[in-house]
Amino acid sequence: MNILVTGGAGFVGSNLVKQLKQKGNSIVVIDNYSSGKHENEIEGVIYIEDHTKNINKIELPFIPDVIFHLGEYSRIHPSFNEYEKVWDYNTVGTFEVITFCIKHNIKIVYAGSSTKFAWEGVTHSPYSLTKSMSIDLVKAFSEWYGLKYSICYFYNVFGPGHNSSPVKGYEGVISIFEDQYRNNEPLTVVGTGEQKRMFTYVDDIVDGLIRSWHYTENEEFELGNPRLYKIIDIAKMFTDNIVYVESRKGDRDNSVITEPNRTLKLLGWQPTMNIEEWIERFKNNTI
Repeated sequence: MNILVTGGAGFVGSNLVKQLKQKGNSIVVIDNYSSGKHENEIEGVIYIEDHTKNINKIELPFIPDVIFHLGEYSRIHPSFNEYEKVWDYNTVGTFEVITFCIKHNIKIVYAGSSTKFAWEGVTHSPYSLTKSMSIDLVKAFSEWYGLKYSICYFYNVFGPGHNSSPVKGYEGVISIFEDQYRNNEPLTVVGTGEQKRMFTYVDDIVDGLIRSWHYTENEEFELGNPRLYKIIDIAKMFTDNIVYVESRKGDRDNSVITEPNRTLKLLGWQPTMNIEEWIERFKNNTI
């Protein structure tokens, strides 16, 4: 198949591209490298360094059979200081990707965010608002123009390459803790540390994305390992050398999966690795 992946030089995107390439697909990536890295590029894949808002102007080597749209702004706290960039990537860019799909009758597999289900509401950060708006746009264009879609919601993804972002502040909590542990620094826990999160292995996310592509109906899938962990308990899996820092704007109390068993039933998908196993492997240098 001919596949286009936006954000394919980033953490999740590069893991997705690797698996798609191993399955014999032809792949082109559009990435502006705002958080992706050239070091993540995979041999035999065509990489175009550009903004997704230019997709209708870019001369592609083929018209894809599907677009995996992962190329958006992807952090909560920094989004308050970069709201113009957030709007540009997550609204302007995604609108152009959607219109490209309509024009060429292509299915979109959209990487949604679990922040949509936050108890604090979708307006708790510029990031969560724009991601929620894009989901509404995908659904509206499906109703109006027959857009084919799968929407996959991510929950704190970890795994190989999760510390690959070249931009400070774009790292996930597991990546931050790993760097601090590796450097013999105290782990910085935000607020009380009582906030709860789910953590999902990147290969499981990739498996869910690919399964959702082959799902024939328009649907939404929550790709999250349903077990909740307190951040302070995650930190203690690394070390007792912990310091507390001030809460940040946009921080949430809990991750939420609305229907824990639905994705399993629809896709036959389930997590294969939990965060305890990953941290133990990291500390034993076996990853």
